[in-house]
Amino acid sequence: MLAAWSIARSPDRGAIIRYKLQALKKRLVSSVVTALSVAILNLAIYVAPGLGALRQRRGRLRTLWGVTPILTLQLKARADRELGFRSTSLVYVTYVITSRFDLNLQRPYVLALKFGLGLAFQRVVLAWALVRYDVFHFFADRGLLDSTERLQINFEELAALRRAGKRVYVYAYGADVRTRLATLALGKWNFCVDCTEPPKYCTCHDAEAQHYVSELTKSVTALVSLGDMLTYMPTAKHINYWPLDLDRFSVVLPDTPPSGPLRIAHAPNHTHFKGSKYLERTIDRLKAQGYDIEYCKVQGVPNSEVLALFAQSDIVADQFIGGAYGYTALEAMALGKPVLSFVRSADLVEAPEECPIINATPDELEQALLWVIRNRDSLRTIGEQGRRYVERWHGISAIAARLGQLYRETANFPPGVVDRIRDQQEQEEARRNAIRLVRNWQHPFLIARQPVAEGLGALAGTTPR
Repeated sequence: MLAAWSIARSPDRGAIIRYKLQALKKRLVSSVVTALSVAILNLAIYVAPGLGALRQRRGRLRTLWGVTPILTLQLKARADRELGFRSTSLVYVTYVITSRFDLNLQRPYVLALKFGLGLAFQRVVLAWALVRYDVFHFFADRGLLDSTERLQINFEELAALRRAGKRVYVYAYGADVRTRLATLALGKWNFCVDCTEPPKYCTCHDAEAQHYVSELTKSVTALVSLGDMLTYMPTAKHINYWPLDLDRFSVVLPDTPPSGPLRIAHAPNHTHFKGSKYLERTIDRLKAQGYDIEYCKVQGVPNSEVLALFAQSDIVADQFIGGAYGYTALEAMALGKPVLSFVRSADLVEAPEECPIINATPDELEQALLWVIRNRDSLRTIGEQGRRYVERWHGISAIAARLGQLYRETANFPPGVVDRIRDQQEQEEARRNAIRLVRNWQHPFLIARQPVAEGLGALAGTTPR
């Protein structure tokens, strides 16, 4: 009986052999596919320069924007199309915020990962892109190939792009370049002041990041940065590259005369990076003093829900410790809503004398909110000026003109392409000049060091009572 039990429990040698054969077959297929993907990439590197030169002679250049699923990626591609380029936004994954991209490869990429062929799949995508596109735009945390280093572009990819004669631009969005010591050195209020989990969210390590940025500088056409990210990429071109599709935003100005509680909306991705607790403590203190305030905070919801909340608010709270406003502030202004935020320097803002953001650190939040409560009749004109501001400086055509200037300074495009860019810039300047500023929108918490001459009298009698 014991012998019979032993036989029943013994391994099925046939099953073991089948399992080993399947594993061997899988490794063989993986090796063949990997080798094939490398061969395809090498072939693409060889033929890409000739195809690119042909497109350049014909003035039919193409640009690719990827791969980090930033909310504005597709809009940047649209800005390039306004300059006459064929442009595509491409991602491998999407987040809950949006899935609006020209080319979303999530399904085939996930399938490739399932079979352990993720990198081979990416090499084929890179080969296709090398053959098809002439200008590549990436954020600093990744390109088309996965990197062995966290929040970095694969240098194998950068080498392939150089060999293929491509123009490459690398941008910052925040966490991809932010380092801890450099951030803490900015002053009392900064993005790191309340972070309890470094380096979970950002690059963090100063020496490593500085080395990475230095190596990037040698490998790309230009680094591009804006706002607070200039601290970490000091040699980068300073261009504001956050575009808005203004057709998506219907203006909903604050009520006049105001009625009911002051409605404050807040939509932080991470509360400790936005200073949310300082805002909430201030609101609680003001409520305890008898002020009527309605506060609503949302996180991790689609962008459409965020915009719906903003449309129902009187004022939108952005961030109070980082020192540069975020995309949330631009979206709120596009809806005609006054924005409460902290901007460290007017140098970080496009046309700061026109920007109506109510500028306050946590130390100034109570004073700023008291002014808002006591001057609610002013919120409508501030909201109107916010809409005019983003129409003038943050529409897709405005970003296109700035990208055009970047190309003119760095890309060495043929005269026909440069002429086309210049034509768009002239049209954009005429469009912007046709949009008049709102009169008398100024308030005591301006970003600009000096208010514009028009409307100086608007500040009279607006000090907190």
